[in-house]
Amino acid sequence: MTCPTAAAVLRAGAGRSPIAIPAEALPLDGFHTVHDPLSARVLALDDGTTRVALAVVDQTSVFEDQLTRLLTLLHQATGAPYEHCLVVASHTFSAPHVFPPDRLTGVEAERNALLSRAVDDAVQRAAEDAVKGLRPARLGTGDGVCRVNVNRDVRTPEGWWLGSDDGGPSDHTVAVLRIDDEHGRPIALLMNYAVQSSVMQSPAAHSPAREVSADLAGAACREMEEHLREDGAVALFLPGAAGDQAPYLTTSDPAAARVLLAALGSRLAQEALRTADAITTGSLSRPLGVVSEQITVEAQVPPPELHALCPTRSYPYRSDGHTHAVITLLRIGDLAIAGLQAELGVRTGLAVKAASTAPVTWIATMVNGGAKYMADADSYDRCTYEAMNSRYARGTAEAVAARLAKLLGRSA
Repeated sequence: MTCPTAAAVLRAGAGRSPIAIPAEALPLDGFHTVHDPLSARVLALDDGTTRVALAVVDQTSVFEDQLTRLLTLLHQATGAPYEHCLVVASHTFSAPHVFPPDRLTGVEAERNALLSRAVDDAVQRAAEDAVKGLRPARLGTGDGVCRVNVNRDVRTPEGWWLGSDDGGPSDHTVAVLRIDDEHGRPIALLMNYAVQSSVMQSPAAHSPAREVSADLAGAACREMEEHLREDGAVALFLPGAAGDQAPYLTTSDPAAARVLLAALGSRLAQEALRTADAITTGSLSRPLGVVSEQITVEAQVPPPELHALCPTRSYPYRSDGHTHAVITLLRIGDLAIAGLQAELGVRTGLAVKAASTAPVTWIATMVNGGAKYMADADSYDRCTYEAMNSRYARGTAEAVAARLAKLLGRSA
C-alpha cells in the first residue's frame, strides 16, 4: 500500500441487528435460556475506490462453512469485494456454536440450522443498514486505559494453570476508532481490547441451564450505543491479543456473575466513551486497504480431550507436519489493524505493536475464522493451557510476529 499525494474522501455507514434466536432452537450446545441478546454489527467504509465491510458477530468462533457464507452475504449486501469483507467473532464464551451441518443429526441439527439462519439474517440486516447509511465521514483514533483484564496463567505446585495473575503481563489499552459524519455526530465507535468475554462462562460451564450472553464485549457495546442513541451510532468490539487474558473478576455464583458482567461491561464502556470524547476527527489520510496471506508454519497434535488437560511440569508436544496461519492487514487511514484467526498471547501482541512503524497499530484476533491459541515460546516451556491446547508448534507466534512486523512496516 502506498501513501497517496492527497487525502481520500471517506464515506461510512454502520448497522446493528439482534440475532433473534427462535425459542425452538433451544436447548442447543448446552444453552437453555437467554440472559442478554446476541447481535451482529456491520461497518461499511468507502473511499471512492475501495469498499470494505467489517462484521462483528456475537459468537465464540466462526467455522469455515459459516465464514464462507457470511463473507458471501457481506459481499452481496454491501458491494464490497469478497476479499475486502471481514467477519470477526466477539469471542463471547456464552453463545451456542454454529456447527457445520454434517457435525450434527436429528433435533440438534434442526436447532443448529435455526440458529444459523438467525445469524445470517442479522448480518444481512445490519449490512443493508450500513450501506443505506453511507455518508461523508471523518475519523480519528485514541487510547484509554482500563483494568478489567488480567493474565490468566497462574503458577501452581503442579504447574501453570488457569486463574488470575495480577503480576502477569497484560495490555490494558482501550484503543478506539471514532468515525463521525460531516457534522461531528458519531456514526460508529470501533473498540479494540485484549480480553476474552468470559464473565458468564465460569459459573455456567457445567450448569444444566446455561445462559446465552454476549458477555463483556456485548455489555460494553450496548452501554456505548445507549449513550449514543440519539445519533444512532454503532459500537463494535474487536478482541485483541487475548489468548491469555481473562476478566479480572469471576465467580462461581450465577447471580453474582450477572452483577459482575454489568459492572465490568460498564467500566469498559465508560473508558471507551471517555477516550472517544477526546478524539479529534479528520479526513482519511490514505486509501483503504485489505491484504491477506497465508503463512506455512509447523503444526502440533492438539489434545484429544480438553477435559484431560491439567497442570503439569512437562507435556509431550508432538509434531504434526505443517499448517497455515492466516494474516489479514486492514488499513483505515493511519490505523493498521493486524488481524489473525488465531488467539495470540499478550506478549506477542505487545511485541508486534512495538515493532510496527505504522502511525497506529491494533492487534485483532478471531478475524475470518477461529484457530485456537498461538502461544509464545515461553508458554511452551511453562506448559501453559494455551500451549498445550494449540494446533501450532513452538515458534509459530514468533514467526507470525516477524511477518506482521514486515507487513506493518510496508504499510507505514
